[in-house]
Amino acid sequence: MLHVDNLSYAYPAQEAPALAGISLHVHPGECVCIAGHSGCGKSTLLLAIKGLLQDGTITGNIRYGGTTVTKEISLAGLGLVFQNPESQLLCATVYDEVAFGPENLCLPPPEINRRIVEALTAVGLLDFGNRNVERFSAGQKQRLSIASVLSMHPDVILLDEPTSQLDRKGKQDLCAVLRRLKDQGIAIIIAEHNIEPFLELVDRYYLMDSGTINDVLESPPEEYRYGHRKGYEVGRGQEATAPCDPVVSAEGLCVSYTGSGTIIRDLALTIMDGELVHIYGENGCGKSTLLKALTGALQPDAGALRVEETNFPKAGRLLGIVALLFQNPQRQLFEDTVYDEVAFTLKRLKLPQEEIDRRVKSALAACEATHLTDRLPLTLSFGEQHRVALASVIAPDPKLLLLDEPFAGLDPAQRLRLLRILSSLRADRGTAVVIASHDPLPDPDWADRTLVMENGRIVCGEDKHE
Repeated sequence: MLHVDNLSYAYPAQEAPALAGISLHVHPGECVCIAGHSGCGKSTLLLAIKGLLQDGTITGNIRYGGTTVTKEISLAGLGLVFQNPESQLLCATVYDEVAFGPENLCLPPPEINRRIVEALTAVGLLDFGNRNVERFSAGQKQRLSIASVLSMHPDVILLDEPTSQLDRKGKQDLCAVLRRLKDQGIAIIIAEHNIEPFLELVDRYYLMDSGTINDVLESPPEEYRYGHRKGYEVGRGQEATAPCDPVVSAEGLCVSYTGSGTIIRDLALTIMDGELVHIYGENGCGKSTLLKALTGALQPDAGALRVEETNFPKAGRLLGIVALLFQNPQRQLFEDTVYDEVAFTLKRLKLPQEEIDRRVKSALAACEATHLTDRLPLTLSFGEQHRVALASVIAPDPKLLLLDEPFAGLDPAQRLRLLRILSSLRADRGTAVVIASHDPLPDPDWADRTLVMENGRIVCGEDKHE
């Protein structure tokens, strides 16, 4: 059905090829997995298969159903779900998003409606048809992106790290959907560095590194079976010095969105100086909303909130004191170079140029991103963008660092490196660090406390180091 023969590709102005001599195939009803660490070329390969690489130099051949796929021919039979779901969501409501593709195929309205119901039912979003897409969590957006592709009835589905934004139940639901599609004869190509959720689905594994396929296996490669590595010591750095003062105090906190009801409900939370805290909860439980409230980006409807001696902080009031790493790093990258990105807040704080240079260099070194200094941020891989965005929020030396699903797009080694960086921030700068995620941490001993969040409330907490 789909054959890739000796495919090579180089991005404009890049000497080293992003893809070199790639060959693979997938037949109807087969599921193949392209496994590899972040930055190895998985996303580029899927874009090439779909015919979406508009610039650069491409050689080799991609054939689908006897037709050669080129940048001029992007076939409806090949459906691609991007790594970042926000990059392919175009419409305001869920129904409109799923209808967009079939409408462009000029299908009759009854068929469009049938496909909408079918696709949304498959991903568990049928009851959300009139919901504003912007109010969705990242996991819900990822499921919606999958539904928008399913509504096109593709013969081949390309999935770029499809579980990166999904919680445990979301992963189970996705695998159930993929199993049904596979049984219907649809071919599936999954690009992943964590293959554990797909072990019962995958027929063949292509191991990718530095733009090439190094091996083809029929059994799962052990290196990519887990989101962490055994025997890898991260370390938490020095304990926060006593006595500690609270950097966050919240009581009876309520936050709502217009049209979406109350998201945070009667929440109580205290975070001490220098604490390492993990807020754990499934998609849609209110984690992102809570972090935005702590930065002042959202104002509470009720309750008490005090952050670093400021009651009910407003956006901009805590510049350089509280920093938030967004769930999607692309939302906070806008400068022309990595240096300018990391220096942006420092310039707003009106620091001397010499101090700006020192802090930019220090932050990039801490995030292992010094080699990216002169690169355009939006041309980097997803993992590299995460590290640059992290450097930009730690450069001002905040007292409180908030990270929203920071492991999306990072391979196991990079996830552990991120925890090591965050431990060093507490050790070297006394920073309090809060990670909000729907997955357990790669190192379960990293946090001082794990707080479980459900339906807008902190329902239980565990201090692991008493």
